[in-house]
Amino acid sequence: MAAQPVPRHLKKALERLEADPARAWTVVRLASECGMGRRTLQRQFRRFIGKTPMEYVHDLRLDRARREVLGASDGATVTDIAMRCGITHLGRFAAQYRKRYGESPSATLRRRQNAFVRGRSHLAPLPVAVERPAIAVLPFDLVGPDAHHAADLAEETIAALMHMRWIVVTEPARARYHLRGKVRSDGVGHLRVAAILIDRLAGRYLWADHWNGDANDLLGFEEQVTARVAIEVQPSIREAEIDRAWRTDPARLNAWELTMRALRCALSVEPAAESMALELLEQATELAPCDPLPLALASWCHGLRGGHNFCPQPNREKAAARTLAARAAQLSNGDPLTETLVAAGYTLAHDLAAAAFHADRAVGLDGGSAWAWGRCGLIKLYRGEEAEAIDCLQVARALAPADRLNFLWSVGVAAGHFEAARYQEATGWFDRALAENPAAIWINYVLAPAYELAGRKEHARCSFANFARAFPDVTIAQVRSGLPYRASFLDRIAEGLESVGMPLC
Repeated sequence: MAAQPVPRHLKKALERLEADPARAWTVVRLASECGMGRRTLQRQFRRFIGKTPMEYVHDLRLDRARREVLGASDGATVTDIAMRCGITHLGRFAAQYRKRYGESPSATLRRRQNAFVRGRSHLAPLPVAVERPAIAVLPFDLVGPDAHHAADLAEETIAALMHMRWIVVTEPARARYHLRGKVRSDGVGHLRVAAILIDRLAGRYLWADHWNGDANDLLGFEEQVTARVAIEVQPSIREAEIDRAWRTDPARLNAWELTMRALRCALSVEPAAESMALELLEQATELAPCDPLPLALASWCHGLRGGHNFCPQPNREKAAARTLAARAAQLSNGDPLTETLVAAGYTLAHDLAAAAFHADRAVGLDGGSAWAWGRCGLIKLYRGEEAEAIDCLQVARALAPADRLNFLWSVGVAAGHFEAARYQEATGWFDRALAENPAAIWINYVLAPAYELAGRKEHARCSFANFARAFPDVTIAQVRSGLPYRASFLDRIAEGLESVGMPLC
């Protein structure tokens, strides 16, 4: 039996409330405008939405207030924002806001206004006790008659790398990682730049690349080279640090190394691995309580456990994700990696306004971050902006073709096609995601409905069987409350899952 669609009059009521939640709504007025009786309206809200009409209005106002506080300009007040959103009882608003988002509205507003201040000044340094990998850029070798024109390339590269707040740029004797380069000129206007990244202490090469350019467009060529170095060096160092942490004696791990161990676990997006990651991150936070990165990563891990029903109490996990994201945001010093993970935590806690704020900030801090672009794409997807979402996710894939999270961006592209009712394209991308990460069996709960709606019923049954073996107790109700997709998207997912045999609740 197919899942029941939302009745036409109820859909009209939802649209009116979402268009103007600040209006002085009553159940009688809403029922009258939608052409239905008061009792019928209340009954349909309870049946299809799980809330009364006024509870739904209250949640809309709270969400709008959250968005406005996060996007507030300098000089805005909580009182003004609350009144614009139709909230008149400020004490009750503050208490409910804190319960839902893990901080008071005034704390959110202070963080937003502090972001303006940080944007106009130098970013605060991390505490001295917080470990980070260090890189040194050695002077580039200059070979050929025109190579001296690119003598500033090493300095430009240093400037680009210093935007990456999780990497320390320092002198060669204090750096584990050395970046070496060579500029070669052929004397007729052509330049060739080669760069090599070395783990000095391990004595091994990690990455190398080269670029050809025109000496007559030196400025543009230098910008191209420094941008690519900053983009490509980051994942190489991150992977080297993860490998180093896993080779280190567990009893000797510092907070950074514990976080790197946890990162490898988290990237698999698999139930047991997320639990292991959280254990490591708890140790990291004890060692470095002022470091926002382990808090942000823990927020994402809790969100994954809640959003994908990896645990018996998903709502508790989402609440933990929101609380940890708020703590990490307060401590953040402008590291794009931390900002991206904070955005991920808020996303899975269903706070898309806060998620978008931090994801946009991450892209602004590091426009070459595949993870930041991917996170922006997923947020747009959950908002129903499927075309823009697919564009962002494809940028993420192009920036880092071999990245561990590419399977997640593939899931996002697939869901974008599903949102647009292109079910055949959706199944192709979901299949691709599973090929990129076979351990992510949870993908089948969206792949099975895509197969079903594409008319490939046998594939749908096989896909669902694979999911049910790993997650036998998950119901349609849990799926609907898992990730922050739009209601129309979830209606079709529920219809497909019911068709292949998943219980409603």
